[in-house]
Amino acid sequence: MDASVNIIRRPVKHARLRVSEDGSTTLVVPANFTAEEVKSVLRKKAGWIERQHEFFRAHAGRAPRLEPDEVMLFGEVYRWVSGKNRARGVVVDREAKVIHTRGQTMSERQRERWLRHFAREHLRQRVRQLSEKHGLRYGRCFVRSQRTRWGNCSRKGNVSLNWRLVAGPEHVIDYVVLHELVHTLVMDHSHCFWVHLRAVCPSYAKAVEWLRRNRAPFSTRDEAKVAEQMQTEI
Repeated sequence: MDASVNIIRRPVKHARLRVSEDGSTTLVVPANFTAEEVKSVLRKKAGWIERQHEFFRAHAGRAPRLEPDEVMLFGEVYRWVSGKNRARGVVVDREAKVIHTRGQTMSERQRERWLRHFAREHLRQRVRQLSEKHGLRYGRCFVRSQRTRWGNCSRKGNVSLNWRLVAGPEHVIDYVVLHELVHTLVMDHSHCFWVHLRAVCPSYAKAVEWLRRNRAPFSTRDEAKVAEQMQTEI
């Protein structure tokens, strides 16, 4: 058995393989799977596993390396700067690409907490704006921390977005928002869906290409097959 594969036994019906961007491979199997059955799965899926590793190797290094005081925001690198003579709270200077914090330097956890809050406010506002602009009505808007998607739209017309979406350029943010809003009209990815999407987002292909090129870790299954984790059910 390949020692580099992490085997996890759970009360599931089907075995599931997952290859992560960091190079690790995980196989989740039913609790009653024998060692021979595990070996059989790995033999059958050896080619698939290698293809996923090749994919990640080919796309490695696309995103800029960030220093400890930097963060991606709106597709650009912003720098955290602390100081005593700033306005109360955190101020985003989009012209200088700086995030000013008042007082002591924020910890990594505090920065993430602030980014989540900032993303929630910004994304909800953008959903409202694009909904009104294009007449695409939705139910509620949730900003969450999904593992495998940039966004989702429920059959009730509720839109869910990943808070990390604010790391992307504004045209990418708008594309994902419009993608989910169009799902309030057409739930699948049929020809009808793409006709509606092109009408409200003519340059959508540019956003899709950015998602692919930048190895985005959270994506919809249909357009950006660039994911932090690729998995298959056996």
